[in-house]
Amino acid sequence: MAIQLLQQPGSVSFASDPIIVKAKTTLTGKTFLRIKMECTAEAFHSGEGIYYTENYSYEVGSDGTATFNISGTVATAIARCMEQEVEGTDVKQTVYSARITINLWEVFIDGMTEIEQGDTTSTGYTAITGSLTEFERLTADNADTATIIGEGRILSRKPEGEAIPKGIDLYMPAVISTGDTVAYSVEQGETKRNYSIYTGGALVPISLRIPTDELEYGTFKAGIAAEAGKGKYAVPSTPDMRNFLFLNGFGLIESATAVTKESLSYETESEQFVVPSEIGFRSHTRIASYAQQPFVTIEMSSGYVNREWAEWWINEFCTTRKAWMMADGRFLPVAIIPEDTVDLYDRSKPDLLAVNFTVRCSFAGGTYNSFVKRNERGK
Repeated sequence: MAIQLLQQPGSVSFASDPIIVKAKTTLTGKTFLRIKMECTAEAFHSGEGIYYTENYSYEVGSDGTATFNISGTVATAIARCMEQEVEGTDVKQTVYSARITINLWEVFIDGMTEIEQGDTTSTGYTAITGSLTEFERLTADNADTATIIGEGRILSRKPEGEAIPKGIDLYMPAVISTGDTVAYSVEQGETKRNYSIYTGGALVPISLRIPTDELEYGTFKAGIAAEAGKGKYAVPSTPDMRNFLFLNGFGLIESATAVTKESLSYETESEQFVVPSEIGFRSHTRIASYAQQPFVTIEMSSGYVNREWAEWWINEFCTTRKAWMMADGRFLPVAIIPEDTVDLYDRSKPDLLAVNFTVRCSFAGGTYNSFVKRNERGK
């Protein structure tokens, strides 16, 4: 007997999207008939492969069909190897893609013996980090991720017209399918600057670091050979701007600039205890307070933006699980805390609106209450 593969994964998939395998057995009339599958994901970067394997089992019904979703295995394989950290101004990123092998066979009980047979192996699949949103999957022109990516894509959902403070590095995630080196460029007027970076392999994403020091104020474009990229604006940096790095919806490092609302507070919790003194002539009690170290919180805003940008701030930036904010010339880890409810449509302000959120610093204590002099830091 044999197992027939009814649906195989696409040649390229996003690791956090459903990755479906459907198989059918021609066996009938067997006790506890199941189709078992072994899924092996090889996380691949720069010629190095790290393997991760999980087993699945599906008890088939009268139609003999089994359905498996292997996205959890693939996403775990990539996540276990991927490193994305920011220390000071040093961005460390080692991103992997995954090569997938699936092995299926039939299992049933014959008397007191478990029988395994019909071994089928299939290979040739690749997955990259991230996922499409449910809306993107519903409205995509093509369900094939390889077609969506083509020769390469910028893995960012930013709309047109991003404001970039001059002198602040722009981080733009991208992936290409045609080689292991991404060629990218920055174009402003008649000036075009070309760059390239080694990724570690075809279909291995990377966050491109684009310097803006040499740009003039005004419009520019940053893109890769396969995708020219959306227009952006180089603008003067102002004291109320805050610059962030964060993990976007594809799980890759991207940059963003927000505006402070001039609201700074410290979260300090304390507990009071009644402490008895030692027994003596003047016996009494006293109250002791045990206060936690204060954590800085800053009220922030996207600034007034159109509805397209407001949706980006809500769905990409405010929902990030990992972020860093530049303070005192270095990036410090923070948590982005969105408001519980955000109104995106207001007839009194039909054109512009703001998305507000809170930034909670990961470190305790204030930046001005420091024993080390500010000009001695980092020595």
